[in-house]
Order: sequence, then C-alpha cells, then structure tokens
Amino acid sequence: MMRSSFSLATLLVITSLIPTISAACCKDGWFAYNGHCYYIDMDIHLSFSAARLYCRRLGADLVQIETFAENTFLKGFLKKIKAQYTWMGLNDISHEGIWRWAGTNRHATFSDWLPNQPDNYKNDEDCVHFGYNGAYEWNDCPCHTSINFICEKDSA
Repeated sequence: MMRSSFSLATLLVITSLIPTISAACCKDGWFAYNGHCYYIDMDIHLSFSAARLYCRRLGADLVQIETFAENTFLKGFLKKIKAQYTWMGLNDISHEGIWRWAGTNRHATFSDWLPNQPDNYKNDEDCVHFGYNGAYEWNDCPCHTSINFICEKDSA
C-alpha cells in the first residue's frame, strides 16, 4: 500500500511540474501552451500589418489557431487578463471569403465566428480579431483598426 501511494504522489508532483517546465521554454513576458509561446502587450495597439511586423521582429507571427483546445486556451487567457479586441493572424486579404493564416498562408481548418460573422461590413473587413463580448468569438474587422494582438512562436 505504501509503495503505490508513493508512486501516485510522485506522479502528481511530476504532473504538476509540466506547466512549469513548459513555461521555462518561453522567454520572460511570453506564456506557454502545447509547445508554443504567446505574447501580448496590453499597452500596444496596432493595425493588422503593423502588429504582424511587430511579431516578426520578435521572431514570431500573429497567432495561428489550429484546434478547439488552443482556441479555448487563448480565449480563457484573454478573459483572465480582461483583453478587449485582439488580432489573430487570420485574414482574407488575398481573396474575399478565403480565410488564410498570415504566417503560413494555410487555409483555416478551425473557426469560432460570432453569430452572423464574417460579414465583410461595408466591404472593408479582411482581418480577424477575438471579439470582446465575453466569449471572445471571432469577428472580421477592417485591417487598419488599431487593437491588441497575440504573437506566437514555437517554444525553444
């Protein structure tokens, strides 16, 4: 009995260290999730293209969301820090209605649009941000709008 309790306790300690170990792979100011590092500075508001350039200078790009789990994690983080409108890398700048990720030019395989979105309001919404409605669902927006943004890179 004592041996199995020790093994369970050891497993719990090791499991509790995994987020710490993962976080250690990201530089200060970045936060980790599933092999990626993310960065957001609540004091900086930029257009989509300026945000992308800013991220690239950090060795990253605007966030590319590939799974429901990653989206849920990011939405939870944005809610925790009380973020408002926040750019991600999704856009249809090259071809209206064809949503691609800025960093890879890959088609989006996952989405979490607000109801009735995307709508390309006034034929001027080609970039996507997390909406600020408490649920942080996706919304298309004019790319020249200055808002927060999330950078993403692989963890080191």
